[in-house]
Amino acid sequence: MHELLLPQSLSRAEALERCRHYLATRFRRFRLAQHFLPREARDDFIALLAWQRLGRELAGRADGFERRRGLEELATELDAALDERARSAAGLALSFAVRRHELPQELLRRPLLEWKRDEALATFATREALLAHARALAVPEGRLLLRLTGKQSPRNEALADALAIALQLTSWLADLAGELERGCLRIPIEELTRGGLELAAVLAGRERPALARTVAAHVDWTRKFYAKGWELCRELGAWQGRELAFVLRWHAATLSALEQARFDALRGPPPSGWLRLLACALTSLSSPAAPRLT
Repeated sequence: MHELLLPQSLSRAEALERCRHYLATRFRRFRLAQHFLPREARDDFIALLAWQRLGRELAGRADGFERRRGLEELATELDAALDERARSAAGLALSFAVRRHELPQELLRRPLLEWKRDEALATFATREALLAHARALAVPEGRLLLRLTGKQSPRNEALADALAIALQLTSWLADLAGELERGCLRIPIEELTRGGLELAAVLAGRERPALARTVAAHVDWTRKFYAKGWELCRELGAWQGRELAFVLRWHAATLSALEQARFDALRGPPPSGWLRLLACALTSLSSPAAPRLT
């Protein structure tokens, strides 16, 4: 069982501290970044971010018994958190956030259902099928985070949906090599066919120039979701909008790095470091406006 799901006798402060420590071990510079979260909802952001990261970690395990057991344990603790009887650090911290912000159960459960279904999804025939998968995983997370800002509205939810999909597609592109090693391909088969590629060749690491052309088209498609949702930065206000702009610029820079690498996604995740951090931070502080994404 994951350390954040172990039954323990904890106070809310202790549960939050364990969630904070967990995020610090998964994200570089999180201890610095957490201070830029909205002060009035900082603890709830930490609880929700830890829960979402934990779910993705468990879902990222190799298919099999351990993955299924991890997701079942997460589902059981979610039920406990919603019923205010959680005993783990993750469940207890989440329970407070759920009650304080009236977070919808459906948005918390939907990614879990999709992760369980994901074990049977190795490839996707069309963009529509891949988009539906990305939407089921990422849109609930984006809407829950939006609720913590107190700025939810039909328009803002639509903008958040586009950004959540953009981030999910970016994540898959950045880890295309790792996904292939796990036997998964997050680029539609129809795009491979259009580029004259066969699935077997991609899985074997052959035809890299042709795959690069397909990745380039996928990057362009992903950038359109960033452009579609970037207006949310202005809707959130001066400070929160700049914070969101930084997050978006950081991830959009992955696409630019792929472009610089001539779309050779099989080289692994593009490097990131302090130079990217400073560039994204300074640009976002000056303006939350969208960069030229295409």
